[in-house]
Amino acid sequence: MRVLVGFLLLSTALSVLSSAARALDLGRCEPTKAVKIIDKALGEGKTLQQAMEMMIKAKVFDGSKACITFIRENSMTMRDPHPRAFESLWMN
Repeated sequence: MRVLVGFLLLSTALSVLSSAARALDLGRCEPTKAVKIIDKALGEGKTLQQAMEMMIKAKVFDGSKACITFIRENSMTMRDPHPRAFESLWMN
């Protein structure tokens, strides 16, 4: 149940950020860099939303739902070196 609630919150946050990102000058979808940015930001005590905003500012997110999926999938394959990103995107 906790995982489902966490996933719903993440989906909502990503949808809002995705909508906001379309209004910005966006970069390319670079999931590996995005995971690293998210993990570092979370390690600095930032929230997931703040981490996602940093990712957008770094221009490693193109605003698409496909990019969100790629970022989540990359966090799974990068979970050992970047555990905070994995846990935040999959477990909370």
